[in-house]
Amino acid sequence: MLKTYDWSGKISVNLKSYATSFVTFRDGAKRDIKGLGKLTNNGLPNLDNVLLVKGLTANLISISQLCDQGMKVNFTKSECLVTSDKGELLMKDVRSKDNCYLWVPQEENHLSTCLISKEDEVKLWHQKLGHLHLRGMKKAIAEEAIRGLPKLEIEEGNICGECQIGKQTKMSHPKLQHLTTSRVLELLHMDLMGPMQVESLGGKRYAFVMVDDFSREKDTAIVRIRSDHGKEFENAKFFDFCASE
Repeated sequence: MLKTYDWSGKISVNLKSYATSFVTFRDGAKRDIKGLGKLTNNGLPNLDNVLLVKGLTANLISISQLCDQGMKVNFTKSECLVTSDKGELLMKDVRSKDNCYLWVPQEENHLSTCLISKEDEVKLWHQKLGHLHLRGMKKAIAEEAIRGLPKLEIEEGNICGECQIGKQTKMSHPKLQHLTTSRVLELLHMDLMGPMQVESLGGKRYAFVMVDDFSREKDTAIVRIRSDHGKEFENAKFFDFCASE
């Protein structure tokens, strides 16, 4: 809910009678409607279809009617900002203790002329255009190649985090010019792949791959289950091999 300071005497344009003679509040109380008009005030946007209600102690603004007039309303924990479709700040309301947002009038020259910074607007259009590079955006603006694209002031040097991630490349691992091993079975590279989506005819879903570093000999074994901490090697045959070495 938004409420403002005293508006008496401010409804001055086309004040006319209203078909409904009263408004009903949540507690069932009714107040007479004296007329319907347009609110004009310095520092406040013109509000249409404002009801002049007798005995109303607070001036209330309908959020839905602000949106119907093309304004955008953004609530945060501490304030409410009403902006135009171009990002111009029209009203700023501060949250009060009764959980209402109270609008405090400001001088027109004290209002911010633009709520959305140019940098944020450039970033937004950069994303809308599929992360088009800035030179391409400048060219599109200069040639008016895209309908609806505003004349943005684009500065070189702005970095898009998503573009950086998308353009990352994987560095290659150069091959060693010499072997680090001197004999077969001195160093083995092993990996266990799986589980595979389709089982083998024997019901196995894992593949065990082993590569000898010296000879580059490869061997693959299909296994049924995958155990923890390398239990694939906990067997008598492997222990005998280690003892012989």
